[in-house]
Amino acid sequence: MAYVGLRKPIIGEWIGNKTYGDPLAFGKAIGLQVTPSYAEGSLNADDEQAEYDKEFNYAETTLNTSTIPIKAHEIMFGHTIDEESKNVKYNKDDQAKYIGQGWVSVEKVDGKRSFVGNFLYKAKYSEPAEDYSTKGDSIEYKTPSISGRATTDDDGDWKESQSFDTVAEALNWIYSMFGKEMGTLKVTSAASATATGKTKITVTETVGEENKRYYKTGKNAAIPAYNDVCDASRGWTEWNGTEEITAKTGDKIIIVEVTTDGNFARAAGEATVTAKDS
Repeated sequence: MAYVGLRKPIIGEWIGNKTYGDPLAFGKAIGLQVTPSYAEGSLNADDEQAEYDKEFNYAETTLNTSTIPIKAHEIMFGHTIDEESKNVKYNKDDQAKYIGQGWVSVEKVDGKRSFVGNFLYKAKYSEPAEDYSTKGDSIEYKTPSISGRATTDDDGDWKESQSFDTVAEALNWIYSMFGKEMGTLKVTSAASATATGKTKITVTETVGEENKRYYKTGKNAAIPAYNDVCDASRGWTEWNGTEEITAKTGDKIIIVEVTTDGNFARAAGEATVTAKDS
């Protein structure tokens, strides 16, 4: 087994045993270390070791990311924030909070890649050191690194992981650990009655009051993971729910429901396109 990648760190405020606040994407992953620490002891009798015990104590953690989002300063360190003005206020009485933490690691075994969802049930981090330097002859990137400690949740669990074939499956598993699930839309495609090359799409479920819908077509179109951003810059087209869509018969069509604020995926479904022939 070899680790060949790391991506998608996600955090959420720990509220109680395996209960969390809304999860937040924590920048882009650069590095992550989780080092378990064990309490151990032995008993010697008759000039030999008669007993030996080793139990999990805690795990030292270090996370290096491209950035620390404004919201994370509130979730992790208890600071007062104003997201609109991107302001963070630091006070001497601010207290770091416990969080749940997930990430996706990429493994290769016998030439096959798999995507592993990892989850720490309860961790707390310290404020990062700030390292600045003046601009020199070469470009040097400074990225934030935070250190902390993972401990057991109320039931004794401290970490869980599960392997998947796709990143989306691993991410959906991580979000499910935070109590969030990707909804399913029932999508059907029928040939347009009037327009050549178009299909009429029907979605059984009613769109959420605070949401809107987008679509993507193609042979390799794939359902996004929970909280993925789905917008025009990522190849998605907004759909009003009734307009017929230009697509090729036999291609996939994905319908995704996203939040109005941020275009974060909340539910999705797919169908095989049937379009009107010429």
